[in-house]
Amino acid sequence: MDKVQSTKKVRERVVISLLIGVILVSSVFVFPVTAQPTVGGSIVIALSAEPMNVDPLTGSWNGGFVGGQLFESLLKFQNDLSIAPNLASSWSVDPVQGTYTFKLRNDVKWSDGQPFTSQDVKFSFENILSKYDVFGSFYFANSTVSTPDNYTAILKPGVFLQGIQLQLLASGNGVIYPKHILEGQDFLKSSFRTTNPVGTGPYIMKQWVAGQFIELVRNPYYWDKPKPYIDKITIKFISDPAAIIAGLKSGEINYVVPEGIPYEAVSSFKQISTLNVTLSQRPPYVGAIWFNVRAPIVSDVNVRRAISYALNRSDIIAKATAGIAASGQASIDPNFVPPSPNMVVYNYDIEKANSILDAAGYKRSANGTRFTLELLVPNSQPELVSLAQLVRSQLADVGISVSVKLTDFGTYLTLSGQGDFQMFGVTYWTSPIWTYSLFHSRWIGKGIFLNPTQYSNPQLDELLEKWLRTSDHDEQVKVLQQVEDIISQDVPVVVLYQINWVYVRSNFIQGPDIPDGKYVFVDSLANEYIVSTTTPSTGQIFPIEYLVVVVVAVVVIAAVWFVAMKRKKSTAK
Repeated sequence: MDKVQSTKKVRERVVISLLIGVILVSSVFVFPVTAQPTVGGSIVIALSAEPMNVDPLTGSWNGGFVGGQLFESLLKFQNDLSIAPNLASSWSVDPVQGTYTFKLRNDVKWSDGQPFTSQDVKFSFENILSKYDVFGSFYFANSTVSTPDNYTAILKPGVFLQGIQLQLLASGNGVIYPKHILEGQDFLKSSFRTTNPVGTGPYIMKQWVAGQFIELVRNPYYWDKPKPYIDKITIKFISDPAAIIAGLKSGEINYVVPEGIPYEAVSSFKQISTLNVTLSQRPPYVGAIWFNVRAPIVSDVNVRRAISYALNRSDIIAKATAGIAASGQASIDPNFVPPSPNMVVYNYDIEKANSILDAAGYKRSANGTRFTLELLVPNSQPELVSLAQLVRSQLADVGISVSVKLTDFGTYLTLSGQGDFQMFGVTYWTSPIWTYSLFHSRWIGKGIFLNPTQYSNPQLDELLEKWLRTSDHDEQVKVLQQVEDIISQDVPVVVLYQINWVYVRSNFIQGPDIPDGKYVFVDSLANEYIVSTTTPSTGQIFPIEYLVVVVVAVVVIAAVWFVAMKRKKSTAK
């Protein structure tokens, strides 16, 4: 009887050992661990347009992307769009004094090895941002900075606008510049903005070969060790969508800043196991038609409303964006400002569009046409070209003849900046920061993309001024909902869809910063890293150390079995 019990115990131990081994082995394969960041490797990124410079303050998407790797701001946006420390280790706000106090990190160096101090902050706000930045020249005009010590900076803007200034301080429009390099230089003519930048960011520019590529390498002085993880980033300028598609498929291109991805290529990308395809509405952009509200015919709000009813947005989304864009008519980021129930929604209604035009006195001629409008679009953006053709076709159904004017991108910007258009096909950023510049009358005639519709409404101006001076988030949302309501009634813009950006990268690139878009495309890739093997659907890998665990587990199981069998035989004797 004792021998039987002993045998049973041995068998139980063997079974338990085997179960433990099975669990150990299966856990490796069923629950693979996420790759840990390591330093090394290189990637190739495609930009569909070569930047004029790499200075983020200009507001260009392509130059801003490169600049985002070279320069940094005092604060930064996190993935949930909350604001966190960056070059400043902490900050405080004094609404009574109208100041921002920053305690600076004491371990930061410029990419030439010189120390970063409060003098650089003072120089940047008093000499660069307040004069040349697309937003800072207004929001930080007449700023002064006091510097009690090398690592404390107290910023006092000419006008204290906490609601918007904190966002800019965390953005590419708040980058800090090196005093020891730029003092005494003509900033706008300086090679600092092109081939000789010096920043505190994770990368430095090794070379810029005009018309071909920019090469970035790790900044050896970067303060946030061990970042950045990727050794080298080569940014190639490739305007041909077919070449970008071919490069992604072949592996010669590893990532494309989304402006260069044609919608029709998405389905084929999803079939390639070596690519990761992600759709994201960050940064928030829309596809739209802008009206010059001072131009003949479209100066009539009835015409603008009729056009908004006459456009079949679902058809445009299906055909111009391959069904990828999202429906929506909000002109302000709906993730920040949920549309109010008072916002006018223009559902497709041909009968209503015709009725509005008839009532406004626009009768059809013998050939069925009421009037002709010109629609300006750039020939370099296939999405907008397709959109224009669809708009022309759909408006013909209500007797509006549309002449599509295709121009190169430079001419497109010039004409729009001069107000030389009736309708203007565009994709634009819907951040509240941009809303103020797009629709407040003070920006009319001030430059490209600054109230290009020449729209003016005193009530809306008053609301936007109130928003500027409000620091409470909930109150800001309420004010901006009223702004949205007025825009929907006056129709200086017809929003056709919310853009879903297409982010395509090689599977071996991992990290939290793709998709980017926390602030336009001015996000660094400091947190991205390269892994040797990935699982496309999860981005997980099986490191060699875990294979070793499997082997050890098998050896242990075999040893336990062998010992158990020997004991069994010994007991049997």
